[in-house]
Amino acid sequence: MSQHLVEIRSAILFAEYLQSLGIQRHELDREQEIYLQDRHLATVQCIQGELRFYLRANALARS
Repeated sequence: MSQHLVEIRSAILFAEYLQSLGIQRHELDREQEIYLQDRHLATVQCIQGELRFYLRANALARS
């Protein structure tokens, strides 16, 4: 994976940050990719049975 990801260790902070970027409420209970229009902003991955939350580094720079 060549994209640079920043892990957010709190589901609440992750959800609040997504909301600040203009993303409406998301269910964060499964693996998924999160986009705003055509821009990839974040991902939720299941690693060793635990959900982990990541923001794209370039999404942080543009906020």
